[in-house]
Amino acid sequence: MYKNILNNILMMEVPSAGIYELIENGEINNIIPELSKLKGFEQHTPYHDKDVLDHTMAVLDSIKPNLKLRMAALLHDIGKPDCFTVDEKGRGHFYGHHIKSAEDSEKILNRLGYDHEFIMDVKTLIRYHYIKEIVSGIKEKGIKRFIDAVGEHRIDDMLELVRADMAGKPNSENIEAVNKLKNMCSEYLQKKYAE
Repeated sequence: MYKNILNNILMMEVPSAGIYELIENGEINNIIPELSKLKGFEQHTPYHDKDVLDHTMAVLDSIKPNLKLRMAALLHDIGKPDCFTVDEKGRGHFYGHHIKSAEDSEKILNRLGYDHEFIMDVKTLIRYHYIKEIVSGIKEKGIKRFIDAVGEHRIDDMLELVRADMAGKPNSENIEAVNKLKNMCSEYLQKKYAE
């Protein structure tokens, strides 16, 4: 029952409206109670101008209507509150949040009764969505490792999630990083299949 409610909301034209309603009426606690802790959780970083929930909803709304992608968008930062630290300058960090969020997404989706393939697809997209880790000084071998880890069949979805995540942030350098990643993946795959 809850799985169907969530699926229907995620496929709405503006899925954030349905998620916000579930949070406001408390129903989210029966479906994904972990989302409640994102509300009002400030990130204390220049890379984000929204709290974790509002950033998540912006990412969710900018994803094309695809259940797997929208689920990944919904859960991509679910582990952030558990990874939060503040440095001596008062700046927030979420070291390893992509790994924690991937692990949490697997637990949540298992609890809701999704099938193994769907869960693994969503978990993988979340695990590798963190672009700072992906493109920092990446070379061809790094692109090969990235594509091997994500799976060629998930690359387009991964790039869509990364694009949406970057669009939910105020820094235009992020879009350049997404374009760089997209071009590097495309060049690598073209070269691989041209041989």
